[in-house]
Amino acid sequence: MMGCLIGVGLANQAHAQFVWPKASYHNTDPSVYKEDPFITKYRKEFFAVFQGDFKTFNHAYNQLSAMVKKNPNDARALVWLGNGNTIKAELNVLKGKMPEAKKLAILSRKQMDKAVRLQPNDPEIYMMQAATLYIQGQYLPAILVPNSAWEELKADCLKLIHSMGPKKIMKLSVHVRGETYGELGVAYYKLGQIPKAKAAFEKLVLLDPKTDYSKKAKEELADIQAGKPISMANHP
Repeated sequence: MMGCLIGVGLANQAHAQFVWPKASYHNTDPSVYKEDPFITKYRKEFFAVFQGDFKTFNHAYNQLSAMVKKNPNDARALVWLGNGNTIKAELNVLKGKMPEAKKLAILSRKQMDKAVRLQPNDPEIYMMQAATLYIQGQYLPAILVPNSAWEELKADCLKLIHSMGPKKIMKLSVHVRGETYGELGVAYYKLGQIPKAKAAFEKLVLLDPKTDYSKKAKEELADIQAGKPISMANHP
């Protein structure tokens, strides 16, 4: 029964993104960005846990653990192991095991930080860190998410924006562009930098009009204008 309840809890957290994207939102110019099959494989296997498939998740987690044990400087394995430990931290929160959750959240951030230090200019590494930090901010108790996590999320998003420049950023998929500016806006908001949060959401509306990302950004802007906390909720 407990396993079933935890599975339901994780299912409610499955769409841990600024907006849960439509298939068309993933279209991108391959000359600018082509996703590593390694990333595709472990995203699919890790996210199986959100449908209650713990076996697939644990198998993938153990594979990555073995890779890191064999080569502690395997940045791809490290950043995804960090993501796995964030998921494990969430599992422990659902079980009411807060000390274990805290240890795993800290370990996750250390592993991802090392991965980024090993390959600082690889967007598939630092944006995986950004996505995982965003997940921590959404689904872990605030006491387990220090301001430094929001600072790092902000830095990762800005790194992608600056490295791409205005022309290349428009060749990225709606999903990548939308998550980058959406998560940047949330990071600024959580750091109390409200004018910059508004600017990030306004930029997202400008870049991706008539999309779910624009709709979500407008909702966040309306909440800020009304003096209400932004929702950070996901669209199914």
